[in-house]
Amino acid sequence: MGEFACEGILILVETFLLFATGFAGLVASIVLGLAKDNFAGDCLLYSEVKWCNSTAFYFTQLGASPSCSFCIGLQVCVSFYALAYGCYHVSVLCQWVGERRALVLPTIIIDVLVSLFVFIQACVLSVGFKRFCDGFVSGSSIGSKAKSCSYGGKLDWNFKGQCGGDKDPHNPYAGDNFFQFYSTAQGACWFALLFWVVITVLVIIRRVADKPVLDPNSDKANIINNVAI
Repeated sequence: MGEFACEGILILVETFLLFATGFAGLVASIVLGLAKDNFAGDCLLYSEVKWCNSTAFYFTQLGASPSCSFCIGLQVCVSFYALAYGCYHVSVLCQWVGERRALVLPTIIIDVLVSLFVFIQACVLSVGFKRFCDGFVSGSSIGSKAKSCSYGGKLDWNFKGQCGGDKDPHNPYAGDNFFQFYSTAQGACWFALLFWVVITVLVIIRRVADKPVLDPNSDKANIINNVAI
């Protein structure tokens, strides 16, 4: 009975984390999508700027759109996977569907891969945003008030020839909330990674706990077979 209760607790915790990571992933993808939309489809990750005076700057290089698309697309995919598997856990715990213990091993493999991809995605987002912010803050050396990246929300991003030339350097941007959007996405992605790692560890623990059950007719096997995956 002790083993039964322990496994039940592990499953409940895993189910909660699946929904938590699904929610975190959706938050990350939504705010990144909003940020990209506010910048006319352009991506700020790995973008480089140059200040021409204390109040005006221009982009010397815009980030590659696939960088933002990768971050958004990956989080959407893994979030729906997490939510779907969480719903499966709930269905099994409520005895609406039968258990599928054979799914535990494939789930470990999938969760390890998901954790790896989410780690890569979180690094792409964090490093790319830091690179942009470092270039943006560098304007303080010529008297700009941009002591932090968040100051960009107070500036007009749609300059008209203030840095030389007669044309706008980019399509109309709405930069009021860019720092909040990217910061929120960054935090959500790292939380999602933490949740995926813990979920993977929990699934491995349950797999190891099942390993002694070699005889499907044993008493222990019969008891565990009534527990959800």
